Amino acid sequence: MQYQVIICDKQNLYAMGCSLLIKENPLLKGYHFIESLEALNKYVIQDKSKQALPLLLVIDSSMFDFNHAQTSLQIADLKNRMGVMVVFNEQDDAHLYQLVDNGISVIVSRHVSQQEWSKALEMARLNKIYFCNVIAEKVFALVNHMDKIKMTEKVHQLHTYDKYILVRICEEASSKQIAYEVGHSKRTIEGHRTKMMQKLEVKNLAGLVKVALMSKLYDHYLVNPGLYDVTACAKTSSL
Repeated sequence: MQYQVIICDKQNLYAMGCSLLIKENPLLKGYHFIESLEALNKYVIQDKSKQALPLLLVIDSSMFDFNHAQTSLQIADLKNRMGVMVVFNEQDDAHLYQLVDNGISVIVSRHVSQQEWSKALEMARLNKIYFCNVIAEKVFALVNHMDKIKMTEKVHQLHTYDKYILVRICEEASSKQIAYEVGHSKRTIEGHRTKMMQKLEVKNLAGLVKVALMSKLYDHYLVNPGLYDVTACAKTSSL
């Protein structure tokens, strides 16, 4: 089965270069050049009514504005209609993360090699995952970075009482000792500890210590011990 390629990009020269690669592939029958997302939506609707060849989309990442609520819906609709390959236009890394988070699974950089470009379009046709080498490195770093940001946000949302328990765990204090310091029972401290494990998605005390260190909570405690004053934490348990 042959496919028609849609190139949605503001750079005519780039589209011309893509056309040469398209002509070399027997599975691809020509291309249509479109300069805006609005024009793309109109073309897709018209193409469906004509029952033309199945489509493959090569689209510049700058076409997607994630400040608009409709963008995620537009991406989902495009993915349902055709294979989608995004050319990342050297924007900020947060934009790249948003593309991945919205289900874009084939992404290449603007200056990708011919081999990687052709491979990416084939993976889009097969609805598989493919990132060129440059993008793969960026995505790997981004996922780790965003996971750390989300984890840090969860730690910052903890009540001071729980933060105190967490930093004392880092100092190898037992539940019994922490309970004595805050004026509650050992069972209450263990209850808070269990809830923190669930909220921070860790399985044991070592996981809690790791979170406290990676989020810089323990470093903050060492520099600002007064903010974690045991007298302020006492009698504030929500259990």
